[in-house]
Amino acid sequence: MLLKHLMEGGPLFMSSIYLMWIAVIILAIRFFVLFKKDKEDIRLKKTNDAILFIGSFAFLFGVFAQILGLFGALNAIYAAGDISPALIAGGLMISFLTVIYGFALLLISSIVWFIYRNLLKK
Repeated sequence: MLLKHLMEGGPLFMSSIYLMWIAVIILAIRFFVLFKKDKEDIRLKKTNDAILFIGSFAFLFGVFAQILGLFGALNAIYAAGDISPALIAGGLMISFLTVIYGFALLLISSIVWFIYRNLLKK
């Protein structure tokens, strides 16, 4: 399913969002390892802030990708003239892939950020 969505959602934008997923996972693991070693390490806050930033950026990047895709689709519809509603609905469904993956990353990174922030306060 991930490979299918990668191709449908546009390889450039979807692969970028997939890389952001990997970056957040790596940073979350890094935070945990640093936290176990030294709870006062200055890199903890920076790592935690990076997790939230990448999640936020992934969502905005997904919205940007959708806008670009919709702009291209509307130009194609305008040039073709009459298009079936089913074709338009299918295109709209595909245009939401980048937004869904970016938003899911934002939700997960926000939860991880919140948990890690509370660990830092203790």
